[in-house]
Amino acid sequence: MNIENCRVCSSKNLEDCIDLGQQPWCNDFVSEDKVGKEMRYPLVCTFCHDCSTLQVKYTVPKEIMYADHTYLSGSTKTMVRHFQSVSDFVCRDLIKGKGLVVDIGSNDGTLLSTYQKNGMEAYGVEACAKTAAIANKNNINTEVNYFNYHCADNIVKSKGKAKVVSAANVFYHVEELHSIVKGIKHLLDDDGVFVVQASYLPNLIKSKAFDIMYHEHLLYYRLENLNYLLKLHGLEIFDVSEADVHGGSIVVYTCHKDARTVSDKVTEMIAIERKEGYHKIAAYKEFNQNIQKLRLDLLDLLKQVKSEGKTIYAYGAPAKGTVMLNYCGLTSELIDYAVEVNSLKFNHYVPCTGIKIVDEKTVVEPDYYLLLSWNFVEEFCRSEVYQSGKRKFILPLPEPKVISAHNNSDNEANK
Repeated sequence: MNIENCRVCSSKNLEDCIDLGQQPWCNDFVSEDKVGKEMRYPLVCTFCHDCSTLQVKYTVPKEIMYADHTYLSGSTKTMVRHFQSVSDFVCRDLIKGKGLVVDIGSNDGTLLSTYQKNGMEAYGVEACAKTAAIANKNNINTEVNYFNYHCADNIVKSKGKAKVVSAANVFYHVEELHSIVKGIKHLLDDDGVFVVQASYLPNLIKSKAFDIMYHEHLLYYRLENLNYLLKLHGLEIFDVSEADVHGGSIVVYTCHKDARTVSDKVTEMIAIERKEGYHKIAAYKEFNQNIQKLRLDLLDLLKQVKSEGKTIYAYGAPAKGTVMLNYCGLTSELIDYAVEVNSLKFNHYVPCTGIKIVDEKTVVEPDYYLLLSWNFVEEFCRSEVYQSGKRKFILPLPEPKVISAHNNSDNEANK
């Protein structure tokens, strides 16, 4: 259903500004017998003129989206390294002694495993039973549940307060937003740290990363509006760092209000956000116009490549790839297959495209790969097959172009 009130401040002063059309929910990878039967929902972002939060207007129920989630945190070395660096910093510089760390939306336990290496007691809360089972198999104690105040209270009663509460790339997913923040406040020890990792809205806008906007991502954070939300529940941001993952993310360190000194970097980043106009709707209306042009440019490039008799596969089948393909109208007529390393997706189809997902190891190298997992481009370009010149990527963002080891900037398809 469409929201009538802001998810953060409850204001009715909302205005639509970004329209990505009718879209399936992005992880609805289907078996062959269900191709063509996928549900579509409006994917529109609306802006709150009162608290300046950009948010998805239509809510797909969490019970539909998370019951059979296929994303695995440990699929890329980049994310594993990133999680370890955050864990090391928190355990070395921000907390005293050992204790409990609770990860919200803990997935396969990759993040929690880094805290275990630092001597912490790890406890995960994960909505998808399939991925929770992977974590439990790897000795990461994981509860199958949706985190909210009631869940937090049960953890406090059974395990005590947490030195660290983490929400890595899930804090913008949540429907029960205020119950969850209230639960974090309740669960967090007096000197504890709540670590939020999220795509950073200004970076998303600058890189034209429209595909990170999907039904699972209900909210889009700047530091200012995230801090506003946290302060409603007696928490505040005391430090922040930037991370080159998921198209440009922020790692936000939060404590009980007035428990720690607020870093100058926090106030400086908020000032820059306002100077660049991200607290006003004009930035998002301009973004909507820019991505309409990007869609046409990408279509033109792919059609030209296909007209030359070349084969194009998709590299990766991430959630954002579903948005990219559907917004641009890309189907199996242009993209023959999508290749993956995540076995949970093998022999399924990218929703509403008819594109089959196959094991990367089983296919003959195509002429081009459309890089849907563009946020890991540096990792993929280090591979032997890319360095040899055999692999060519079509990079969709921020401007569509072909890259290869032999010619990393020119659009080879236009030669």
